[in-house]
Amino acid sequence: MSITRYCAELLEAASRYHVRYGDRLANHLPMVLIALDKMGASHEQMRHAFDRSIPHLERPRLQPPDPNISIAACRNREELFPSALRYYETQIKQHGIAECLRRELPPLLPAIASAAFHPLIRTAYGIDARHQQEVACGLAYWNLEYHTLPASEKRTSAHASEILPQLAERFPLISLAPGNIADHMQSVTQQRGWMDTPIQPEQLGLEDIAKVAINAYRGTGDFTLLHGVTGCHALRLLLPYCPEPEIALRYFWTGLTVAFLSTGPKSIVATEINGSGATWREIRKSACDSDDDHVIKLAYSCSQEYSFYGWPDYQQAATGLYKK
Repeated sequence: MSITRYCAELLEAASRYHVRYGDRLANHLPMVLIALDKMGASHEQMRHAFDRSIPHLERPRLQPPDPNISIAACRNREELFPSALRYYETQIKQHGIAECLRRELPPLLPAIASAAFHPLIRTAYGIDARHQQEVACGLAYWNLEYHTLPASEKRTSAHASEILPQLAERFPLISLAPGNIADHMQSVTQQRGWMDTPIQPEQLGLEDIAKVAINAYRGTGDFTLLHGVTGCHALRLLLPYCPEPEIALRYFWTGLTVAFLSTGPKSIVATEINGSGATWREIRKSACDSDDDHVIKLAYSCSQEYSFYGWPDYQQAATGLYKK
């Protein structure tokens, strides 16, 4: 289901603002608008989200795009962001969203966890909304924040569910550089012995990653691992457009393991599933009333992942966001 006309109008107005603000913080507004719209928010609720967000957002620097610069040359160069955005806009207009993604995703996948998965998530929300401009913005954001996470490619016989506890034993205390989540994740890859540590299971599917992601978040309540859940939802939306899906899965898995270690790592405490959670109607209503971007996005991701997998873990995670 595509977005409503009112949501599209707000997205057009939101497109005047940069994909990030401050010290490389993600502009969540377009993603929040799409999540609210798909959860049945009223016009007033969506307008409120817009009005409360724009005071801290920034306009992109007014520099004309240069059509002679390659997209790879625009990586990590703020001054060339307009050129990158124009490139992806042109590719989508010429080839459509699906074909553009099949062409443009492969070189971006090594950096799938960049900026705490936010470029991936914004691209996926654009796909979810069938919105060309949002897909272009997500891809340009991804290109701007292009940072890989070096790791061993050696496979281990351990199941995906066993790897995070094993990593916590091997790296019980991570020395992190100051900065945001992305900076902390880069610090993990600088730990002694990291490159010699096998983190890739021999068999790895999307369902394996999703189960680890939701269990890690529910078992820690950690803000960084919240992005593993919303990122996994985004990955599922993106996979049909990846010529080689396993490559995307492997790079995302590396990002998830690094994100986990960047939390300290925190102990994952097994939590029981009970039947006393809020209903999805209550969860969606509460999320639509929220002023917290991450609450809104997590509620939407949990509802979508629950619809796909049917795991009660998602309803339990979302119940923690519910306010009567």
